[in-house]
Order: sequence, then C-alpha cells, then structure tokens
Amino acid sequence: MKKILIVLGLIVVVGLGYFFLKPVKLYSMDEVTKHASREDCWLLIEGRVYDVTKFVPMHKGKDAILKGCGKDATEMFNNRPNGSGSHSSMARSIMKKFAIGKVN
Repeated sequence: MKKILIVLGLIVVVGLGYFFLKPVKLYSMDEVTKHASREDCWLLIEGRVYDVTKFVPMHKGKDAILKGCGKDATEMFNNRPNGSGSHSSMARSIMKKFAIGKVN
C-alpha cells in the first residue's frame, strides 16, 4: 500500500511539473531577425526571446523599443539609450508575459 501511494504521489508531481513547466521553444538568431518591425517585434534579452508586438503601443518609452526589434536587445534593455539606466523590476515582471522561448 505504501509503495502504491509513493508511485501515485510521483505521478501527481510529474504531471503538475509538466503542466507548470512547459517545454521551452528554441529559436535561432536568424528567426529572431525576421521579426524586426512595429507590426512584428521580437526582442532577444539575456538569451530569452520575447514577442512584444502587442506591447509596443503601450511602451512608456514610446518608439525606443523599436530599436531592439529583431536584435539582441540585452545591452539596450539593461542600459537604456536615454541614459536612465536599467529597466525597473516592474518592467522585468511585465516582460515575462511576453516570453516565447530561448535562442539556441
């Protein structure tokens, strides 16, 4: 009986783990570079790919976000060109919603 409960517990843990930790989609840098416009904007930041197309109109920095579309925007994100330093923890939290994968 104890073994059955342990096995059932493991099945539940593995099942929940798969549900909450979905597989990460891998993209090439060539794929990221194809998404370089206001209408289709992907950013690469610290190895992660973000589809921020729907966020572009809401960006507080207006069109500054467009400078990173289709590129590795890590440096730009961590040291904004307007001289105001790195993005806030709130910006980093919002960004997570737009994550679609990583670059391989």
